Amino acid sequence: MSVCNSSSADCSTTLERDGPTYGISFTRTQADTLFRQYLNQNIASFEFIDTGYNNLIFFINTVENTERYVLKIGGRYWNRIKTEAEVQALELLTKYTTIPVPKVLAYSSDRNNEYGVEWILMTRLPGKNMSIVCKVQELSFNAKKSIMRDLADYVAQMHFRIPRFNQIGAFRIDGEIGTDLNQLGPWSTYEQFVRDRVQADAITLNKDPVFAPIKDSMLDAIHQFDKLRFSSLINLPFVFSHGDLDIQNILISTDDLESPRITGIVDWEWAGSFPCSEEYFTSYQYFLQDDNNDNVRIFFFEELEKRNVLTPRTIERFSLLEKFNRLVTNIALWDLTDLINSAHPLVKKKLDNSLSTVQAVILELKDELK
Repeated sequence: MSVCNSSSADCSTTLERDGPTYGISFTRTQADTLFRQYLNQNIASFEFIDTGYNNLIFFINTVENTERYVLKIGGRYWNRIKTEAEVQALELLTKYTTIPVPKVLAYSSDRNNEYGVEWILMTRLPGKNMSIVCKVQELSFNAKKSIMRDLADYVAQMHFRIPRFNQIGAFRIDGEIGTDLNQLGPWSTYEQFVRDRVQADAITLNKDPVFAPIKDSMLDAIHQFDKLRFSSLINLPFVFSHGDLDIQNILISTDDLESPRITGIVDWEWAGSFPCSEEYFTSYQYFLQDDNNDNVRIFFFEELEKRNVLTPRTIERFSLLEKFNRLVTNIALWDLTDLINSAHPLVKKKLDNSLSTVQAVILELKDELK
């Protein structure tokens, strides 16, 4: 099953799902106990932040000092993988880069603990969430340039300062590469990375009745895809990737909104070693899809390329990689799984659109891979 990250297209609230945080809770009393146990501090304020889809987020201040804290409670779809991927990513980032990231103070990736949930306690970074800033005002081009310069610096550090791995997958707590958050992989080649996810979606098509109206046609498209042959794309490097690096996970200074700076990057749970092309499908969408100014995307690519980061303009056969991504992300749409209201009329529309997209991509791939 494909899992939502915040930059995925259409994280729809129209279709209600028993999502990752369904049935998950954490109380002030539990937080009091956790803080006394791990920090020997007493909570002064305890605020639930209603922004996360995959987790519960709390901002906490204590009586004893002025440090601010974040308590992240993991959702129910994952067992250990997501929590440990984030903790290990933050360790690598702290060791090898100057990227402003939270400091992990304590965590538990075993939901059989005394709190019944996975959790991470970390420091809270300064600045304001960029997505909140952009909701109340349109940033100028100069302001976006300032942020993009910082972002390009940090992406370059992720790509070149952190040692690279020869596999694709999420970080394990032992520092090795393991499965992704869907428990697929790890992979040694891009081709297997694509094919395994297609086959996993085929299982979802057969298992989840919501896909019944398009199942046979979609399985036929998968059969056609299975017959296609493509090279291993050996010039596609695997790099440290955030996995969801868009404005909802970027904190910025707001003292001068004509030249804001990045003060923090958060939410590293999707981080791992992935083909460099994947970043342009899972991250940066605010900068890549600026409807008001094509120059934003061009400037961002230029800043990345100055730092030797590969972009869609320089990644070998990027148009082919983009087609593979459209295929994989449309076979069994994540937001049609675990539906509460599967009879909603939007379901049929989404099913029809996903089938049309997959069938069109198969034709495009056949033409490109002749």
